[in-house]
Amino acid sequence: MSYTELLERKSEILKKTVENWILKENRDGLDRQEAHIYRNMLKELHQNEYELNGVRDEEVKRQDSES
Repeated sequence: MSYTELLERKSEILKKTVENWILKENRDGLDRQEAHIYRNMLKELHQNEYELNGVRDEEVKRQDSES
């Protein structure tokens, strides 16, 4: 499994987890600890997406230079 595939899989998992937190927030609300966990998950998702986009850009540049 390549690093890009690993980041893509992590992104899928984080998106599903954040989706579940959003559903819980809308249904029951979040207590202070849950809200903290939710914010950290969002930060991690954004960081992962940023890193994934960077890796994809590097791969495109590498492919362009090889051809």
